[in-house]
Amino acid sequence: MNRIQSIFRHNLPAKILALLGAVILWFFVMNDQNPSVNSTFTVPVYTINGPDGYTVKLKPRDVTVKVKAPRASFTAAKPEDFKAYVDLEEAVEGTNNLRVRTVVPQGFEVVDISDETIEVTMEALIEKQLSVNVQITGNTGAHSALEKIVPEKESIKVTGPRSNVARVSHVVGYLNLANNTADFTMKVKLNPVDMDGNIVDGVTLSFKEMDVTAKILSGVDKKIVSIKPVYSGVPEQNYMVAMTSAQPDRVEITGKTEVLEKLSEILTDTIVVDGANADIVKDVNLVLPDGIISPSQKVKVKIQIKKRNSD
Repeated sequence: MNRIQSIFRHNLPAKILALLGAVILWFFVMNDQNPSVNSTFTVPVYTINGPDGYTVKLKPRDVTVKVKAPRASFTAAKPEDFKAYVDLEEAVEGTNNLRVRTVVPQGFEVVDISDETIEVTMEALIEKQLSVNVQITGNTGAHSALEKIVPEKESIKVTGPRSNVARVSHVVGYLNLANNTADFTMKVKLNPVDMDGNIVDGVTLSFKEMDVTAKILSGVDKKIVSIKPVYSGVPEQNYMVAMTSAQPDRVEITGKTEVLEKLSEILTDTIVVDGANADIVKDVNLVLPDGIISPSQKVKVKIQIKKRNSD
């Protein structure tokens, strides 16, 4: 045992210096053969702790990360090992500026990042029920006319970010009559549109299409007849109904020939003039007999009220 201790202690300073020299030489060789180098990776930014019921938009969506590591480390590393993310735990609806955090393999050091913070916009997802407006294109065939259309559903659910859903005024579809002379059903594609009829992107419809049935009258003709305004009641004392008029004063109607032959005019809904002492102007419905249809459903009626002449 003493001999071993003697060997270890013999010329100890020189041995320590030799060991330090070997360590320094090892670091020198490693640094020369496997030096630290820089490289960059462009990575998509992902999110964590995102709340349910919200959409999230990132700007920018990618960041460039500059890293430093020994050259040999890059051989084992893969691009997907470098990640960037933002934490949405404290984000609120609207625009947030959030810090970008990084994840890199062991032995790598982040030197720089193109965007330390990014703009994160969160918006609540909402839904609303809207009416379906089926618009008609084309015409029916000879001696036939469209009586009515029957959509599979009267309304439809629209879902999406709050601002997008707010832009949607109604849902529209187009039905082409295509010279049909009998009832038919076809699938109609539906689109969400704004007040100007422009398609609104970024929303989802509960149905992308639906069946629409066209009820068509066959063996019919057309005829133009006058419109007769109808009123009831009595104006204020010393006042009277001087004249009635409709705008337009004539309307095209469609129906079976034997029914059309019996019609010379179409009446309006009744306007009450009780107690009136001034002209009455009102939009009223036409009263169409059974089996008669018309593209015009309303007219503007004016009932002229004037004071009686005193004797």
